[in-house]
Amino acid sequence: MNRETLFDRANTDETGLHDTFDWMADRYVDQTVTVSRGRYPGWMIEVAEVVAQFNPKSIADVGCGPGYLLHRLQERMPEADLVGVDYSSRMLEKAPTSIRTEHRELMEWARQSDRRFDVIVMTFVLRDQPDPKAVLKALRGRLDGQGHLVVLETQTPKGWRKPGFHTYFHYWLPWWGERVLASDWPGPSKTAPYRWLSDSHRVWERKRLIPDAFDHLGYKEIKRYRPQSDVVMVWSAQRG
Repeated sequence: MNRETLFDRANTDETGLHDTFDWMADRYVDQTVTVSRGRYPGWMIEVAEVVAQFNPKSIADVGCGPGYLLHRLQERMPEADLVGVDYSSRMLEKAPTSIRTEHRELMEWARQSDRRFDVIVMTFVLRDQPDPKAVLKALRGRLDGQGHLVVLETQTPKGWRKPGFHTYFHYWLPWWGERVLASDWPGPSKTAPYRWLSDSHRVWERKRLIPDAFDHLGYKEIKRYRPQSDVVMVWSAQRG
C-alpha cells in the first residue's frame, strides 16, 4: 500500500482522527513546540499580527485545538469577538474559558453556521482535510463582505533546506514520535500522531494548492508572508 492510499484511508476515518486529537490534547502545545524546534510560538505571534492588520471585530479560529492561538489573539485584540471551532472535545477543554468555543466538524460548521466573520484563521488544519478546496469554498461563505481568510500550513521548503526537511519530517520524526513522543499511543499505527503527520504531509505536497484554489474560488488580495525556503507558509486572501 502506498503512503497516499494509507493516508486517504486514515483521513476519511473521522472517528480515528478524533481519537488521535483527543489523545494529543494534554501534550499538543508542548510537543508542537518541541517538534518545531521552538518555532511554534513565533509562528502563532506572526499569525496574530497578520490577523491584527485587518482590524477585525470578529474572528473565528477553525481547528483551534487547545486554544493556543486564541489566547494570543485575545491578548493582541482584546475587544474582538473570538470563537474557536474544533471537532475534538478534549482539545476544547484546554481552550481559554473566556472565549466561546463550538464543538463541531469543520465542514458542518462552515455550511450550517449563521454567522459571518471579519477574519477566519486556520493553522495546521487545511492539510488534514480530505478535500481542502471544498473547505476553502465553504469558509468563503462564513466571511463577511470584505473578510479575510488567514492560513498557516506546512510546506516543503525550496533550496538548501529541502533535503534536511525531508529527512527530519519523513524519517526522523516518525521514528522519534513512535519511540519517544507518542510511545504510549494506544491506537492503530496509521493514525499514530507523528506517523500520520508525516503521511499527511506527503499528500499535502501540492505546492500551488492554496494560491491556485484562492484564485479559482474568487478570493482576491492573495498574499504570502514567509520565504519559500521556510518550512511553513502564511497566506491571506480577501473574500471577493
